[in-house]
Parts: sequence; C-alpha cells; structure tokens
Amino acid sequence: MDFQVRISHPALIDFEDILEYSWANFQANAERFGNAILNHVDLLKTFPYIGSPVAGRPGVRQLIHTPILIYYRVQEGSNAVEILHFWHGSRKGPAI
Repeated sequence: MDFQVRISHPALIDFEDILEYSWANFQANAERFGNAILNHVDLLKTFPYIGSPVAGRPGVRQLIHTPILIYYRVQEGSNAVEILHFWHGSRKGPAI
C-alpha cells in the first residue's frame, strides 16, 4: 500500500524559497531542478524508509537530493509521510 505524502507549511515555504533562488540564479535549470526534487519526494510513497534517520531527532529521516536535504517523518498509523523541511545542505539544520 502506498503512503500519502503531505508537505507541511514550513516545507512549502522552504520549497518556494529554493525555487525563487534557483529561478533568480539558474533560470535555465530552475524548473527541471524543482521537478526533480518533487520526483524524488514521490519515491517516499512507495519507499517511505528510503531516507536515513537523523541523529538526535527521533522519528525524523533525511532524503538527499544534492544539495537539498529533505527532512520528513513517517506516520505509519495513517500511512502518510510528512515533509517537514527542504533545506540546503550548506546551512545549519532546521529546528524540527
């Protein structure tokens, strides 16, 4: 059974920021980059545990789409994956 992927409001804001930056600085590739991130997130529907556990953050996992880190939590009771943040790997990790 596939999991439903839910994107939290903070993650939506993160994603919008990433797209705005990409569009401003890498216009030729911005749309393809954004779509590639979303395609990577779609993998979580079938493989919710594909990401690595995040040390010190129980229940939080991390999927890497270089240079973006996708922080998420698997909610088994509701067969859902909640995307918590899209984060650039060079930044200090988000407060989760």
